[in-house]
Amino acid sequence: MVESPGSLQELVVEFIASHVKEVCTSRFSLSDDTNRLYFRDSNAFCHQKVANHLLMTLDRKGLLNDLNMTLFDPVVLRLSQVTLHHANNVTYKGLKILRSHQIQSVEVKNLSTVSVNELISCFGEWTLNNIQALSISGSSFTSHMPHANCKDPLFSTKLYVGLCKLKNLHVLNLSGTELASHALLNVCYNLHMLSSLDISNCTKLESVECLILRKNTLKSLNMYNLKVLRMQETRQVLLELKELVHLDISENKSNQDPIGRLMPMFPIVPSLLRDRQFGPNLRSLDISGQDQTKLEDLHFFLKNHSKIEFLGLMLTSLCLDTLFLDDYNITVTGVARANQLVEALRRYPSRMEYVPKILYKIFMLTTHFEVPRPDVIKLILPVMNTHSSQSSIQLAGTACLYNLTKGQVGEQIHPHILRDVVHTTLTAMNNFPTHAQLQKNGLLTLCCDRILHEVSFDKYWCARLVLDCLLTFNDPSTDRMAVAICSILAAKISTSQTALLGAKCVYMRKLLSLVKRRMEEGAVDITLKFTLSALWNLTDESPVTCEVFLAEKGLHLFLQLLNVFAQDAAVETKVLGLLNNIAEVSPLRSALINIHFVNQLKEES
Repeated sequence: MVESPGSLQELVVEFIASHVKEVCTSRFSLSDDTNRLYFRDSNAFCHQKVANHLLMTLDRKGLLNDLNMTLFDPVVLRLSQVTLHHANNVTYKGLKILRSHQIQSVEVKNLSTVSVNELISCFGEWTLNNIQALSISGSSFTSHMPHANCKDPLFSTKLYVGLCKLKNLHVLNLSGTELASHALLNVCYNLHMLSSLDISNCTKLESVECLILRKNTLKSLNMYNLKVLRMQETRQVLLELKELVHLDISENKSNQDPIGRLMPMFPIVPSLLRDRQFGPNLRSLDISGQDQTKLEDLHFFLKNHSKIEFLGLMLTSLCLDTLFLDDYNITVTGVARANQLVEALRRYPSRMEYVPKILYKIFMLTTHFEVPRPDVIKLILPVMNTHSSQSSIQLAGTACLYNLTKGQVGEQIHPHILRDVVHTTLTAMNNFPTHAQLQKNGLLTLCCDRILHEVSFDKYWCARLVLDCLLTFNDPSTDRMAVAICSILAAKISTSQTALLGAKCVYMRKLLSLVKRRMEEGAVDITLKFTLSALWNLTDESPVTCEVFLAEKGLHLFLQLLNVFAQDAAVETKVLGLLNNIAEVSPLRSALINIHFVNQLKEES
């Protein structure tokens, strides 16, 4: 294996997160008139690292709600970091538990149930005075609570009051919010310790001149996809920010807003790169999408900036320069080489405009990978999970996952990574049931002995999705893979789950039609053998499946099979095995007592 299994701590946290009801008990609290969770073991206590990990795991699994938040009593689970990416079942009531904790960093993403001000009002006094990092990407400053008065003339100013209370804040991520210029001014004026700021995708920003207020403290600035990047005034601001170590002034050219296209274009990047006064301390510069930049501009910049360690060059031809194709000591994002693409996937997982291009290029490269790349798999999975509704990303992602887990390369991938691969693949298949190529990509990944026999995943869900795929598409290769997978999974799921699948007449009808077609063609191929195995396993200890089999005239078809393939022992074994399953069901035995079947058995014997 090229990957170690998870640590004991990781496994325990995963178990607790998945079995909260089993390890905890719920009691009503008179103090705040609500139900609270407590560990069944009254002596349970977890240090901060484990508490932070448990909250993050519950969030990742989408299991956070107001009740589960009550588990984080600081006496038992003391938080120092809060990560909420999938917490839209948590309300203001649940977040109030944070007041009892001393929190140093908070990261929320697309939080829709509470506003930023309401989130900050859930911080205790210690947190308000000491928190150093806050990320509220994609969240709203507008209150959802009934007391909010949007008609108040000072309403827009009040939206940012809570933010400006965090005087010790060093890192602030406001990307994808409705941040306006006056709000940015308040932030720059009040947060004197601010050293890192992300205002990417803030479409309401008309000016960033106020950043000069923080010219002595700002060391990291992200400004991806801002219309102000086309304004002369912005160039002057960036020249003033001498302390910057990291600067992102990348764009997405294919997605400019209509108003932006009407604005006069002023390409500030080429002139910045040519200015010796620009960014004297820069170690990291991202100009992805700035395709108006010429190689001469970049070479001039590099000649005068010896500290540079990273360059973002996605969606430009600059990454193709021979300077970056050799063993160069600068990390680059682009499409020219595998290391550029992997770095791009690591840095831009949430950029809808970049990800499909990156995944497509990675797919083209994975066909030639000769060594396992679990590092690439672990970058692709969260990207696919983040963009689960985007067919282009899911299509390219499932294709990459197949190439990265097939054959000898896949044999060296650890089962717990393969488990995540299967779950993400099944999610994609579930979300896009009529997308033929995506379904085929999924079947290619799943149709692997090691995955089907050694990896832990929801086998019933998988079998159901594969059978649905079998119904939707009429394609020989799809049929072959689908019945191969079902023949194995049908023997691994519970009898109650087998009955749920077998009871669906449409599944039985489809499987029998595959058998009939091969019989009429006189062909004993791999599809026929797998289909017979699937039917045999689906009817095993499942009276309801046996009943459906008989109702769909399966017995008549199987008697014909015994005639047509009389000399084929493999077919005969599977046919008689299924008929034996029917014989074990007392009410159905009478169906087997007919002269044709008895005579056929005599001939076989």
